Formats: sequence, C-alpha cells, structure tokens
Amino acid sequence: RCESLVEVYFQLQQQVMAASTELGAELLPRLLERLSEVLSSLVKSSFLVEKQPPQVLKTQTKFQASVRFLLGPHLLKAAPKPYMVRADMVTEKQARELELSNYSNTLSESTGEILHNTVALETNPTSGTCCANFKNVLLKKIKRCERKGSESVTEEKCAVLFSTNVTLTPSNISIHLQVLSLPIVVIVHGNQDNNAKATVLWDNAFSDIERVPFVVAERVPWEKMCDTLNLKFMAEVQTTKGLLKEHYFFLAQKIFNDHSASPEEFQNRHVSWAQFNKEILPGRGFTFWQWFDGVLDLTKRCLKSYWSDRLIRGFISKQYVCKLLSMEPDGTFLLRFSDSEIGGVTIAYVMWGKDGSSQVENIQPFSAKDLSIRSLGDRIRDLVQLRNLYPNIPKDQAFGSHYNKEQTGKD
Repeated sequence: RCESLVEVYFQLQQQVMAASTELGAELLPRLLERLSEVLSSLVKSSFLVEKQPPQVLKTQTKFQASVRFLLGPHLLKAAPKPYMVRADMVTEKQARELELSNYSNTLSESTGEILHNTVALETNPTSGTCCANFKNVLLKKIKRCERKGSESVTEEKCAVLFSTNVTLTPSNISIHLQVLSLPIVVIVHGNQDNNAKATVLWDNAFSDIERVPFVVAERVPWEKMCDTLNLKFMAEVQTTKGLLKEHYFFLAQKIFNDHSASPEEFQNRHVSWAQFNKEILPGRGFTFWQWFDGVLDLTKRCLKSYWSDRLIRGFISKQYVCKLLSMEPDGTFLLRFSDSEIGGVTIAYVMWGKDGSSQVENIQPFSAKDLSIRSLGDRIRDLVQLRNLYPNIPKDQAFGSHYNKEQTGKD
C-alpha cells in the first residue's frame, strides 16, 4: 500500500538524520535530496483520475469527473484547510510537453474555458478516501489549435489536466500534483458525435499504455480491428451474442473494397485509419465507421432481442443472400443490415414464378423511426409472403415471442 511506502520513507529519513555525523557534510545532503525525489515521485503517482470526463465532450454541456489522492488521508490530515484542485483543458501538444517534462512543468495557458473548474480535495469520513468531485463542470468554449493537412476537428484530441499544490506534513514539503484525463474530442454540434466517437474508439483500442500523448498507430492488423468491432458491438448493444466469422468476412470485404480475397487472406492484412473513417465507401456517401455506427445504434434501440435470439443474419452482402436464398422454398427469408443506407435493416426473401424461376427480393430498409412505429416482429407477421426464416424455421415459431400480444389477440 502507498501509506506503507510513505512510512518507510519517514523511517529512512529519520535513520539518515540520526547518522548525519557518520555520513558527513558531502553525503548527507545528497541522500536527503534523493529521498525527497523518491517521496515526490511516490506522491505524484498516487494522484489519479477516478472518474474520467466523457471522451466525446460537447461545449455548453455539463459533465462530471473526479480525482483521487491515494495518500491524501495519510498526508493531508493535519492540513489547516482543504487544498483546491483545478481542471483545465490542454491540447495534445501541451499534454505531450507535460509528459516529456515528467509533469514538472506547469500549464501556462488553458485551451478552453471551463466553468466551475475548482473543487476542494476532501477526505470522506465514511469511505476514508480523499477525492475532488467535479459535479457541475461546463466547457464553455474551446480554442482550436492548428491541424495537420486533412485532419478534421473531430480528429483533434485534447485532455483535462487536473492540478493542485499540496504541502506534506510533518516534513513541510510542497509538491505540485498534476494528472491528465484520457484523450477527449471536443464537439460543438451533435452531428460531429459520430466522427468523434471513431477517433476515441481508435485511440482507446490501438494506443500503447506507455506512449507520448496521444500518439497512436495509423494502421493496425485487421484481426485486432475485428476484436475491437466485436467488443464495441457487444458493449453498445448489451448482448452476449457477438460477431461471427461470416460477419468479419463481410466487414472485411466492405472496408477493403475487395470481393476476391478469402477470409484467411484478410486475416493477414492491415487496416488504416483512413479506411476506417476518412475514405467514403465506393458508391456511398459515408465511411465504414459511419455505416457501422448506424447499425450499432439501430440494433441497440430496436433490434437487441432479435439479435440476441440470432434471428438477424445482419452483416451479409446482397450477392451472398441471393446465393443462399435462390434455391430455397418460396417465402424463405432472412434479415440483413442495409448496405446502402445508414441504420437500416432489410428483409430479403425468395419468390418462385410460374415458369419455375426464382427471384430474390429486398424490402425497403426499415429505420429506427419505422420500427418505433411498428416493431420488426409485427412487420414480419404482416407480410404474408414471408413463410420460413432461413434455413427452414416457420416464421411464427421464430418470431412468435416478438409479436405484439394485443394485436395477436385481435386477430
């Protein structure tokens, strides 16, 4: 525990002072200085962000955060009054300079104006923890810095710097404490949220723990991207049913715009940040991430139970659907996420003509708004041409538990 290490420090200090005569005038000050450095390092490393600010932060919106001083209850109990912790916005460049100086530098200028940004560092008598809780903080405005080339505002990372000065008893040593939050993307409009989330996801997933702020790889193995998309999907939708190998294959075809490679070949590729959320998908008006995030939002809001029951095939191409359904009995259908629209789910079904030929039809995609008016289960129930969920499950058996009970009673 941190407290035990502090006790060891004070014992060592006493032993060094007791042996001051033997140590001599040259060695004593050097030992005391080294001990002071050790204490300072220990104290600084015990100042932590306990509750991170939102990583996508909108101006003029209140947010909460808290910092904790692990050694506070032990070292500050005799303080005459509470120490004040300050929160300031810093740019990536400022964060880098602080890191490189080992947090010995102090901030010269904040990059944004934060209201209610000073809070007392207090010890909770019940829990015994020493924290500063920022409950009604508001980022009033942000000062944008110069960006590199084609970099957009939603690729610009900054952070909240929490800082305070404490004087330790009984040694009366003054130490400046500083700690950075995780990287934050500041937005001013809700329509920037999607791209900001992409920056945060990429940074959280692919940055090294020990890094210069906020350096992150421009290209990552596709295998790592698959893991990230799966974890994001399960966390966002709050389901235990993750993505399958066939889903990764479709996603790889989409992001690499390659329909000739095998799943094994994709596993050896690297995907770039540009492919993830800068380059517009061929023939579309959106990026890969914008499309994937639309699927996330739709599934979270309207399709969670269907996905968890494995009733939605989801990530599958139109061409592959035709291949699957073309030889199936009339009325066989499956559900896939729309390829051409953001946040849509469509029903593909096969119908056989009198001439003995089959045709696969795709119903106009349903959006979250459509499904809030009438659920997916009831829409499937309404469509008499739909008979069996691929490969061969009667639709009432597959979707019966999702039908509106009142409507069923009326019928």
